[in-house]
Amino acid sequence: MNAINSIYLSQLHHGETVTFHRDTLEQLEKADPAHLGVQEQVKEYDFACEELQLTIDVFSTNSLSKESLRRDNLRERAYSAFKAYIKVYLNDEDESKVEAAERIIAVIRQSEREIGNPRSIGMTKRTTALSSLLRNLEPLSDDIQQIGAENRLKRLAETNQAFIDLQFERYMEQSNKHSGDVKAACALANTIYKQIIERVNAKILLEGETAFLPYIKAQNTVIEKYKNLIAQRKGRNKIKN
Repeated sequence: MNAINSIYLSQLHHGETVTFHRDTLEQLEKADPAHLGVQEQVKEYDFACEELQLTIDVFSTNSLSKESLRRDNLRERAYSAFKAYIKVYLNDEDESKVEAAERIIAVIRQSEREIGNPRSIGMTKRTTALSSLLRNLEPLSDDIQQIGAENRLKRLAETNQAFIDLQFERYMEQSNKHSGDVKAACALANTIYKQIIERVNAKILLEGETAFLPYIKAQNTVIEKYKNLIAQRKGRNKIKN
């Protein structure tokens, strides 16, 4: 007798889990949940699928947006311009300006040794490096003024803060959308799916397959599609190994 085939949902990646449940929900609605005897379960399943999608959306949002990259590039250039400006005064004719530049450069180089050169580290670490550098330069305000580097330093501080503000805005936007545990959301959708399939298969066993053949065929096609995805991934992994 025909029935709904089994599938190991735990072998699906998160994105695949979302689309699997979306495809399954579509087939259930086409087949009429009341006819299948799972009307109430499908309502719960619909809610679980929506929760899963919202949860995945939060954690899959690409933090490297075009605006993030643009602002990051601006602060990196501001850092390079500030450092280059200071280095010019290391060879100035005015000894007091040379000494001021040396003290500033010493702080810059110490920051690069301890945290990393902002031009060659990742965005998150660059934020840490630049924020730390700006704090460490605060006691050298007289030296900054001595060589006229106030505007260069101000530009660096402004571009770094602009990047931080954008990241905070994006975080708040994501938080306002939804929050939750992806693993838990997957588990809930998987559990309800299994309950539905068990009830449908039981109904098929009791009443015969004839009235359910269109749904059995459609859902098994969905299952076969995702089984193939799993098999292909396993095959690729074997080749790599």
